[in-house]
Amino acid sequence: MLLQGKRIFIVEDNLENRVITELLLREHGAELAFDRWGRDAIRKLQAFAPVDIILLDLNFPKGVSGFDIYDEIRRIETFAHIPIVAVSATDASQAVPSAKAKGFAGFIGKPLDFNQFPIQVARVLSGEEVWSGR
Repeated sequence: MLLQGKRIFIVEDNLENRVITELLLREHGAELAFDRWGRDAIRKLQAFAPVDIILLDLNFPKGVSGFDIYDEIRRIETFAHIPIVAVSATDASQAVPSAKAKGFAGFIGKPLDFNQFPIQVARVLSGEEVWSGR
């Protein structure tokens, strides 16, 4: 299996997107944990550690952004070098340059390509960057 034994933490507020992500990644053997709003992301991330990769939406309610959550995660030494990939419906022409400048390991645009998404995650886990807007 493509993602067998990989521990993936996902921060996603949209339930439909979370279910799709979960089905696609579990089908390939990944172990998953989630945070819905970003408010408890750090506590849940620490409880789920060790983590191989973090998939982070960029848009949340109440003025929270994935960039803010990225900064919180990076302040914790344990997670300072874990690849973080933005998975977002945000316009890629704007989000990709910002994500690259921030230090994300990639950007995967929504809606997800069901066939490519697990492969894209595996590529990042193998050390590649993936910049795929939709």
